Amino acid sequence: MNEKRFTLRMNADLFELVKQSAERNKRSTAKEIEFIIEDFLKKNNILPDESKE
Repeated sequence: MNEKRFTLRMNADLFELVKQSAERNKRSTAKEIEFIIEDFLKKNNILPDESKE
């Protein structure tokens, strides 16, 4: 897998919501952020949804 590391600054309240979501979904906070971004990109037709192909 090709991965890129970077620093992300975000509002502390938003981070807490993402962290709680990650815990519910049994993912790390970083993977939850990645999931949220990927889901957004698919829903907005920016990234192809492989399950629809």
